[in-house]
Parts: sequence; structure tokens; C-alpha cells
Amino acid sequence: MLYRNSLLIIVGGLVFALPITLGLLATWLPAVGYLPGLKGSEFSSSALQAVFSHPSTYSSLILSVSSALIATVSAFLLSQWLCMSLYRSRLWPLLKHSIAPLLAIPHLAFSVGLVFLIAPSGWLMRWLSPTLTGFAIPPDWLIVNDNYALSLSVGLMLKEIPFFILMTLSALSHFDHRKTLRIAASLHYSHVEAWVKLIFPQIYSQLRLPLYAVLSYSLSVVDVAIVLGPNAPATFAVLINQWFNHTDIHYRLLGAAGASVMLMLVIVLITLIYTLEKYLKKQSKQWLVAGPKVSKNSPIFAVFAKITLYVVLLLSFFSMSSLFVWSFSRQWRFPDAWPSRWSLKYWEKSWQQLIEPLQNTAIIGVSSALLALVICIVLLQYQSSFKIPIKRSWWQGLLYLPILVPQISFLFGIQVLLVRFNLEGSIASVIWVHLIFVLPYAYLTLSQVYLQFDDRYLQQAIILCQSKWRAFVLVKLVMLFKPIAFSFAVAFAVSVAQYLPSLYVGAGRVNTVTLESVALASGSDARVSAVFALWQFMLPLFVYIAAIVVPQMCFRNRREL
Repeated sequence: MLYRNSLLIIVGGLVFALPITLGLLATWLPAVGYLPGLKGSEFSSSALQAVFSHPSTYSSLILSVSSALIATVSAFLLSQWLCMSLYRSRLWPLLKHSIAPLLAIPHLAFSVGLVFLIAPSGWLMRWLSPTLTGFAIPPDWLIVNDNYALSLSVGLMLKEIPFFILMTLSALSHFDHRKTLRIAASLHYSHVEAWVKLIFPQIYSQLRLPLYAVLSYSLSVVDVAIVLGPNAPATFAVLINQWFNHTDIHYRLLGAAGASVMLMLVIVLITLIYTLEKYLKKQSKQWLVAGPKVSKNSPIFAVFAKITLYVVLLLSFFSMSSLFVWSFSRQWRFPDAWPSRWSLKYWEKSWQQLIEPLQNTAIIGVSSALLALVICIVLLQYQSSFKIPIKRSWWQGLLYLPILVPQISFLFGIQVLLVRFNLEGSIASVIWVHLIFVLPYAYLTLSQVYLQFDDRYLQQAIILCQSKWRAFVLVKLVMLFKPIAFSFAVAFAVSVAQYLPSLYVGAGRVNTVTLESVALASGSDARVSAVFALWQFMLPLFVYIAAIVVPQMCFRNRREL
């Protein structure tokens, strides 16, 4: 078995463990004062002391922890509530079919659109004014970038609900949940009680790693926090990023120490959640086996679940719609609900500035997605050939490693290593770093379908064409073309959304649409910012559409495939 797992061990070590470990080490050494490039050759705790003596550190930490916990816990609970309350209802198909388009929206583009929607001068306030509010000018309200990071929490929560729903649907497919609910109903369990006592305990083990990943992302996100989060003080991840990009290069030591603190904070919070999980599991044993209570399904759950679903869908739809409206507006005075003059001026004005970022984004996204797809197919074919089952074991934990470890905790170390070997600022280096984050999503998207492929088709093809290679390429890959195309689209979308890897490894010489969008969202003209945010959304959208249309066109006369 060890021999059969050797390829998984080698690839996992080279692609995931080795770069992240080296990046962490190259970050920890400056954090303790060792950075020869800045004449730091002696170990010292002065950088860590400087972090905790900085006037913004504690308030930034409080903002980061509170916003991350609120967003993660709220998104997780709401997603489970939606799945439980709307299961097999008339809205169940809408819930399932809305996941893909919601996940296709990048976090940054959604955040910019949400700002244009809920800001004091945003589209929502324009609809309500002056009839309902009496405002003839925008009110002086701090809705976006508020001091309590509530807008950041709401933005992250709205974006993570579809992800948790997708993970829940995936977990439900691993056992016969319909039979479980039927048996529970025959034993007089209400639907809510059956779901809480019988369904949720079985799916939570597969939701644990996604939960940790969302917590780590929410705690360490930079681009969304710049757009939606507070400014004075900023969240801790944004503060670390400011230290890393400070004009005084000695702040690199402070940033490295802050990045190490961020990693420890993520570990502590995940440990606390795991401990709480074990405690609740122990305390609820008697309740879980106590049998059903005499209760009926309350319609109030379904009503509030429907309202919640509609709110999430409408906020997402109007956030993206506000980007379109702003991008085509020429003159739009408050409190008019629609622009008084429309124009293509800002699309034309932005085009020259967009050519290089679009080209770089496309090259990096396509290259990293293709590399990830090739590696995934090799690994999955290896697993399929040796009948190595896919389990939530060390291999899946290794896959989640780039998602669980905060990017800002090791990207500075990778940047230091690349500078050391004169590899910083090249498009090849950016593609390699993007591959670290793209590969897990490509593998997790493709693995279940690939490993469930009926190898009898392949065996018959080998008999007919007398070649394992031809049978693999012309039969198996062709039959799996649709999930492979979808996996490529997911990988491309993940690459497009990467901000910190492009910022640190690109070193300002490899510009992308995401980097430009963040820079423009910080204070540029709203119409130019909307154009760039739309391009960040449309690039993966085009690839998603191609992943759906191209297989249908190729196999329009071969529906059984």
C-alpha cells in the first residue's frame, strides 16, 4: 500500500507541502530577526514585540476575529438551515441551480457590486429616496467600511453560503439520505428533528475541512477587506499587507512577525472550534439517541428559509447589476433611480489600460488550470488503476493545506526565496504559485466523477483498438470531457480571483485584472472601477459558459455520452 501511495506522496509533497513549508520557514526566520538581506543575522524577538506594541494591532485583531467568526458561523448555519428547510420543496431545484452562478462570481467583483448597492449613495438608497427617506443628498452614514466590520461580515457571509450548500449537497450524495428520512418519518420524527439528529451528524465530517477553510479565508482575506472592511484601523490581514508594502524595508520584519501571528491565530481558532465540536458531540449523545419528540414541522422554518434564499439571490443579482449600470452611466445624480445619460465612454477609456492585465490574467489562468488538470488526471488515473479509495484522510487534508494555511503567512517567504534565486516578477513564477491554490479545487471538482467511471468501457475499448493509450484518450477522456471541462472552468476562476499571489510574486511587473480592480476600488472613479470588476467577473463567466456549451456542441449527436 505504501508503494501504491508513493505517487500521491511525491506529488503532494512537491506541489503542496514543500512550497508552503519553505514559504513558512522563510517567513518565520525574518519574524525572529534573521534576514541577511536587511543585515539581520541575529535571532531576536524585537519584531514580535513591535507587532504587539503597534497601536493598531489589538483593535485590528478584534475586527478580524469578530468578522471572520460572524461570517463563517452565520454562513454555515444559514446554509444548513436552507438545506434542511427547503429540502424537496418547490424551491429545492432553485436552490441547487443557483449555486453555480453564485459561485462563479469572484469575491472581489461581488464586494465592489455590494458597495455600489448598499452605500449611502448606492442604488438601494436611490430607489428609496426621496419618496421613503426624504433624502435629496446622500446621508452621512458609515455603511461601507464601518468601524465594526459589519459590511465585511455580510459580504463574506453572502459569498460563502453557496459554497457551504455545495459542500452539503456533495456530502448528501455519499449516503442514502432519502431512505434515512423515510425511516425517520415512519418512526414519527419531524423533518427538522430527523435532519438535526440523523442527517447532520453524518454529513458534518465532510463539512469540517470546508468550515476550517472558510474560517481561515475570512480571517486572512485582504482584497475583500480593502473594499468592504474598515480603514482606521484596518483588519489584521490588511495591516500585515501594509507592513509588507511599506516604503521602509525594515517593516518587512514587522510584516513577517504579523504573518506568523496570523498563522497562530488561525491554528488557535480551528483548535477551539474542534474542541467545541468534541464537547458538543459528547454532551449530545443522550439527546441524539433519545428518540423522537411529539412535534410537528413548523411552517415558520420554511417561510424564513424562503425569505433568506430570496434575499441572498436578490442581493447577489442586484450587486452584479449595479456594476453594469454604473459602468454604462455618463451622468447619474442622486437621488435618481437610473442614470440620466448613458455612455460607452468608460469602457472605451479603460480598454487601453485593460489590455495587459487581461492578457496576463488569461495566460496565467489558462496555464495554471491546464497544469492542474493534467496533474489531477494523472493522480486520479493512478488512484483508479490501483483502486486507491478517495477518503477524508491525510491526502484530502493535504489537498486542503493551501486553503487552510493563510496565504499571507507564507507568500512573503516564497517571495524571499524567489528573490534569492532571481525568479521574482516573472509570469512563470506567478503561474507556479497560482497552481498551488488552483490544484486543490480542480482535484476536488473532478475526483468523485473520475473515480466513479465504469472501467468496463475502457476494457472494451482496449479489446477493440489494441492500445491502452488510445483507449484512454479516445474513450475515457472523451466520456469524461464534460466534468473535465467544468473542472478547468473552476480552476480558471480560482486563478483569476487570486490577489496576494499575484501581488507578492508578480512584484508589480505582472499586472492582472484583480490587482487593478483592488487598486481602483480604493478610490478611483466608480464607473472605471465597475468596468474592471465586471471584467474580473466576465472572464471566468465566459469559461464557465464554454465548459457547458462546448461539450453539448461536440456531443450533440451522441447524447448517451
